[in-house]
Amino acid sequence: MSSCLTRVAVRTERGLCRSAWSLHTAPMGKRERLGGGGGTRGRGRIAGFLGALLCAGGFFSVGAKAFDFADLARQAQALAARPFKAQARIPLIGDFSYDNYRSIHFRPTRTLWSDRRFHLQLFAPGYRFVRAVAIHIIVGRRAILLPFRLTDFRFPRGLYPRVLPTPIGYAGFRLLYNGYHPGRSPAAENNQVIVFLGASYFRVKGAQEQFGLSARALAIDTIAPHPEQFPHFVAFWIKRPTRTADRITVYALLNGPSVAGAFRLRIRPGRAATVAVHSLLFFRRPVHELGLAPLSSMYMYDLCDRRPWAYLPPAVHDSEGFLLKTPHKTVWRQLANPRRVMQFVFPSRHLEGFGLIQRDRDFFDYESASMRYQGRPSVWITPEGHWGAGKATLIEIPTPNETNDNIVAFWQPAVMPVPLRPYPFDYRLRWNGNGPRESVARIVHTFASARCLRHPVRFAVDFRRAGLGAEERRGRIRARVWGGPGARLSRIRLQDIGARTVQVTFRVRSLTGHAVRVRAALFSHKRPISEIWDYVVAHEEAPFRVPSRREGR
Repeated sequence: MSSCLTRVAVRTERGLCRSAWSLHTAPMGKRERLGGGGGTRGRGRIAGFLGALLCAGGFFSVGAKAFDFADLARQAQALAARPFKAQARIPLIGDFSYDNYRSIHFRPTRTLWSDRRFHLQLFAPGYRFVRAVAIHIIVGRRAILLPFRLTDFRFPRGLYPRVLPTPIGYAGFRLLYNGYHPGRSPAAENNQVIVFLGASYFRVKGAQEQFGLSARALAIDTIAPHPEQFPHFVAFWIKRPTRTADRITVYALLNGPSVAGAFRLRIRPGRAATVAVHSLLFFRRPVHELGLAPLSSMYMYDLCDRRPWAYLPPAVHDSEGFLLKTPHKTVWRQLANPRRVMQFVFPSRHLEGFGLIQRDRDFFDYESASMRYQGRPSVWITPEGHWGAGKATLIEIPTPNETNDNIVAFWQPAVMPVPLRPYPFDYRLRWNGNGPRESVARIVHTFASARCLRHPVRFAVDFRRAGLGAEERRGRIRARVWGGPGARLSRIRLQDIGARTVQVTFRVRSLTGHAVRVRAALFSHKRPISEIWDYVVAHEEAPFRVPSRREGR
């Protein structure tokens, strides 16, 4: 069983996805570029890069060489045919703290492509990010290797050693897009589009959101009898965009104990940012549990949970629900912070999409000006091509605080890949405000009197769609609530609470004393006209202290 993901005090590789998202960005000053047009500085820098050598594992090339996705696939296949060799950690730079690492700033004068709509900035290795990655720029069909330069960064005095082992590389990079806020400096924090830092994690945000949940290349053995594996992106190739380009392509080479792979990510910023992923995987050996298109998020508590002791915000989470869509139904699984690790599977032969969603955009439901949970993005994944039979999987891991990524969602194929045979897998991620548009009534709020079954639990679930309230008043819709074994349901009522919203209320009691699963939906003429609300009422309290009735809230 894997442990929780830690944002600051990282104890596992999974924490790599959490530590870098609040790094500071300095304002843009004097600019530099790689192949960005006229000027001797840009041409001189290209000449320097052409002769650069970066050794990160022994299989990267020198200087400029022809490159396309077929070359990357051949590298991945060759890696998979050899025994796995982990990248060596860079010595001398992993002992300082997270706050020390945050104090390292990329110099805005070293930003690449500052005369274009996309801009490239780099991360220095350090803290937990002590495995260097090779970063290339593709100009035409030639790949140019970027050497690591200490002069690209501002370091606090005495933090970085004066003499570094050579050669080393960067820890990761981020892309910015000045189309988000044209009037601001291109290096402004809100102009960030995507960040690659740590293992195979990456985060994206739309023009109106901030960074929240994360995606990664693969999830392997998340819940297994042995430790979870974390394959790493060990090299990147970034295609230089044209001056007015509104999308950019990144290639990545993945390597891990059980798998190697070639990835192409086509990134398009916008109010809803999209990432089209084309991957070709080569497995060295069978794996116990394979998660494709994985997402990781944080859920501590919501309006349907009891607020923990000493927490003032009414809700704390990066995502509030898991959404799954098939040709015949749409399921909304309200997330929870369980006492024990919980795993839920949703089998499907014709999956249309799944994702982790943050629907509640009301500041007063979070009341946190610093964290701004109402601005966290939702991520919706749609298959490219036919995935075949399999199951969408949701894992909930207990967490006592908001510093842990404790929610994991991914797709598990029914037929596992054969070792050393190419395994293609394509999908598209859409990062936007409150998830995909639905033709059926959407679930917008869940309220509960308690989280556990020490007493009967009263629920109120709000459904919303244009004209839904009028349909209820005319008697055209009805509510259906059903539970699993041991659940007793009572006091089921349906009422309109607005022109577009109806509320279903009911009470749940466990006859066995164990957790029970409950579902609810709206029907018209025996056909579902809403998402299916899905929730498990626990029989134990959440893993944090909550105020008693005497202490109050």
